[in-house]
Amino acid sequence: MKNGVITQLFFTFFLFLFLVAIGLRVGKNIGMIFKKYGIKFVIIGAMIPCVSMLVMTVFMGTVLKNNQSISSYEAIGTYAGAMTSTPAYGTALDAAAGIDIASLYQSTDIKGKQDMLNKIDSSLKVEEVETLTDEQIAAYKTASESGISLGYTVGFPFGVLVIVILISVLPKIFKIDIDKEMEQFEKELSSVKNSNDKIPAGKLDFISIGITVMVGYAVGNITIPLGSIGDFSLGGAGGILLAALIFSHIGKIGSLSFRMDDKSLGIMSNMGLTFFMAVVGLRYGYAVINAFTGSGLILAVCAIFVEAIAVMAAFFVGRNIFGLNWIILSGAICGGCTSAPGLGAAISSVGSDEPSTGYGAAQPFAILANVLLTTIFFSIFL
Repeated sequence: MKNGVITQLFFTFFLFLFLVAIGLRVGKNIGMIFKKYGIKFVIIGAMIPCVSMLVMTVFMGTVLKNNQSISSYEAIGTYAGAMTSTPAYGTALDAAAGIDIASLYQSTDIKGKQDMLNKIDSSLKVEEVETLTDEQIAAYKTASESGISLGYTVGFPFGVLVIVILISVLPKIFKIDIDKEMEQFEKELSSVKNSNDKIPAGKLDFISIGITVMVGYAVGNITIPLGSIGDFSLGGAGGILLAALIFSHIGKIGSLSFRMDDKSLGIMSNMGLTFFMAVVGLRYGYAVINAFTGSGLILAVCAIFVEAIAVMAAFFVGRNIFGLNWIILSGAICGGCTSAPGLGAAISSVGSDEPSTGYGAAQPFAILANVLLTTIFFSIFL
């Protein structure tokens, strides 16, 4: 109870269960997906964070500009939350910790100095503080990290809500025939040869599943330094999905088979998704209510627009420029938002696990874009 109604361990366990099951189920097609659609996933994966950051930047220069209770820290936290991106959140915290607060105070104008002092202690005045003490610098860093966390906490549940709702209603709004889209998707894949399609599916193999999870988790936690830009990693969830897709595509390694019965994997993924969504609601639902008090309300509104505009832009590009069918596009959009709940909504909407291939293809590029954009945001606004 002390960890937000229900422990993070349940959140992580059921998320991993869901991702490894759907990755193993549809990974046999991942090679054909890249052959058929190629760079389109790269563009969609990177496009959604870019559009979202552009929207947040516009908000920073307009509706949030004169709001004394919201600074760049709350704004970048809200962006990370709206994108449901833990890597962006971590990058923001790391970037905030690395700022030379003393030099920043000296180089900013009087209004900027007062804004900084307000974060430390609202009773402090610019005329009284020529340079910041070590205690004041530490207090400012703590307040900055708290601001990022506040924005993330408020933005996350609304980011989940927006992608789940849009992925569910877009086919209805634009009268997309799911059955025809599925036929188109299967026809497109049939035109691409799959050298591993003759590997038979066996029974559920928990040894192979366990190895997939361990390898994926290890890969996901490999951090690639990008110099002054920051660090890049897929995270545990991204690594597990990627490993499941690759192992399923390979099919078999020695005596280990990664092609398993579809029905069993389907039951496993449905169970993981059901419990995962329940845990999301229990852990973050309170923030939806709390968002309607104080500065949380405007941050919540920003989070909604930050993600909704980017999703609609990706939908337009995917459908009207790239000509992608909804089955694969829905997953790619969720991957661009790095949203596992959105992927669950896409799977439920189309009645198939196939959107997960689009998710797995687009998500790594979205994570990289989130890390880069968060770092750039700090260099511009601080």
